[in-house]
Amino acid sequence: MEPQIDYWSYSSMSALLSNPLNFKKKYILKVYDDPMSPSGVVGTACHKVAEAYFGNGKDEAESIQAGYDYIDSVSHTEIDYGKTGSKEKILKDFEQATRFFFEELPQYHEILGVEYSITTEIQTIDGNTLPLPAKAKIDLISRNKLSEIEVVDWKFTKGYTDPDVTDFGKFLQAMFYYHIVKAKFGEAPARVIFRECKISKNKDNTPQIQDYVIDFKEGTIYGDFATFYKLYNDTTKCISSPASIYLPNPNDYFNGQNSFDSFRMGIIGTEAPVAVKHKVEQKTFVDKNYVASATERVENKDLSDEERIRFKLQEFAMPVEMSETFVGASVTKYTLKPSRGIPMSKISRVGNDIALALGAESVRIEAPIRGTNLVGIEVPSKNRKRVDLVESHYQKGTTNIPIGIDVFGKVHYKDLADMPHLLIAGATGSGKSVMLNVILTALTKQNSPDALKLILVDPKEVELAGYSKLKHLDRPIVTTNAGAIEVVDYAVKLMEDRYKVLAKAGVKNLEEYNAKNAPLPRYVVLIDEFADLMMSAKKQGSTDLDIKAFTNQINQLAAFKLLAGKKITQKDVSGLIKELKEDALPDVETSIIRIAQKARAVGIHLILATQRPSADVVTGLIKANIPTKIAFATTSEVNSRIILDESGAEELIGKGDMLFQDPNSRDLKRLQGLYI
Repeated sequence: MEPQIDYWSYSSMSALLSNPLNFKKKYILKVYDDPMSPSGVVGTACHKVAEAYFGNGKDEAESIQAGYDYIDSVSHTEIDYGKTGSKEKILKDFEQATRFFFEELPQYHEILGVEYSITTEIQTIDGNTLPLPAKAKIDLISRNKLSEIEVVDWKFTKGYTDPDVTDFGKFLQAMFYYHIVKAKFGEAPARVIFRECKISKNKDNTPQIQDYVIDFKEGTIYGDFATFYKLYNDTTKCISSPASIYLPNPNDYFNGQNSFDSFRMGIIGTEAPVAVKHKVEQKTFVDKNYVASATERVENKDLSDEERIRFKLQEFAMPVEMSETFVGASVTKYTLKPSRGIPMSKISRVGNDIALALGAESVRIEAPIRGTNLVGIEVPSKNRKRVDLVESHYQKGTTNIPIGIDVFGKVHYKDLADMPHLLIAGATGSGKSVMLNVILTALTKQNSPDALKLILVDPKEVELAGYSKLKHLDRPIVTTNAGAIEVVDYAVKLMEDRYKVLAKAGVKNLEEYNAKNAPLPRYVVLIDEFADLMMSAKKQGSTDLDIKAFTNQINQLAAFKLLAGKKITQKDVSGLIKELKEDALPDVETSIIRIAQKARAVGIHLILATQRPSADVVTGLIKANIPTKIAFATTSEVNSRIILDESGAEELIGKGDMLFQDPNSRDLKRLQGLYI
């Protein structure tokens, strides 16, 4: 009786024991059509990394690239993804495993072999030769400081082996390693170390690598080696018998279904046995090793920015295909197409990592670019260009304002009549004042004093002083908070008066009225440092009280209560004070909201600007009624959210770099403001 195979290996013997039919197909008939599991792909890729690092002398980045190359070489048809697997998940697991691998990488005193393939006859302890040769491919063979041989087998796994259980698979594999190394080197290994690298992150920050050790030096157990020899002989007899029957195992986790489909279609005598014991070596502290990014390698110093972005995303298990790059006045926009299965939220979270790879001060990610299948990454241009406001930007006879220029070189306009009001916010030096100058210059150059009237509030007294001689001014520039409050009240009264005029003429808006009657001018009320006005109004409203009116009212209330047989209470007094305050000083916020809600039809427009966009200044009601907003660079993400209801303005780089929120568009537009 001749055996039907040339040698035994741990994998072939395990296959026979777990699934005889699959063993026959693979090791006797040599049909290799079983798909790989995702974890199998990850494990093989990680072994490629270890082989490149320990065996070929590659550095960390080069070794990791060897793993990526292997994953790229495996086609989708060769992998059984199951219900939840994907190539992206494989890349993510691989990235995590290799990161942990290098962070807790052990040091070896002397390496004797890496991915060492050996086929040899093996002998029992008493010198008998086993019936078939044995073969193994050993991850690493080393000699420690005590001059002992150790065999290391890397296991990339999702969990550690229970230290209290003798793992049969590792016992069998260690026996193969012991006898093969002894036959090849003439010296038995002191131990076999199964170095288990856990792929998922331990939440308690315990080590990611743990050793399960089969030690051949501690004690003596007669049956351990006898069991292996008996198993070796009996499995050889099994495959040597012509009457052997190979049946499928439906419970085989990896190959049960394939074996079923295939089926449906058609140790006594050792004198001094060496003990086998296992133990788990615990670590209490792990010194993490530095692992360089691919973009930091010397040979990659001349990489293009597009390749740096692609490499960095690859490190986070997000393969992408780079698309076009657009260089604007202040921002360069890189576009890319993500691989299948990558959520936009995941890309949005790695902005700081991309900034690190590019050496950029900030990065803004647009995921996705609406109307496309691309993601945009905006990075400050290395050479910024100034775009001046020139005569060609004016559109005569309109209230169109040149807001700014986009990354494609297109100037964006917005009609003030469509806005119909505008909120501008940004920190000092961000470009807010220049934007106000652009707006005023464009409006006055495009419209005559008869068609457009300006009311300007400038608490700084110098920001808008250059417009003091304009014929468009309805009144001198207002520089005090009291004057600003009066201006708001005046705008409310003007709005109410104009509605009466329109009602009398039987028309709905200013355009219809001007078409039939002597034209009424549009009014633009521009208030700089709007925060000062709000704070001043609240302070004044909390202290002002007409004492004479209060005395008269309290006397009338007391007389009324007396007739009713009641006494005046503290609650009555408090309510009366509140009522008199409201009558004495109309609330500025309420007046502004009234203008924002109703003034469009009668041609009155508000432009509010502030460098302090706090929640008590830019209130929810004001934001809701002034949907058109321009956010320049802010000092914090909180300020950005107060203005735009989302982050992003804190990443702007100043000097006219803005985010424009157009109520007619779903997305923010990043523009570079024009300069005057």
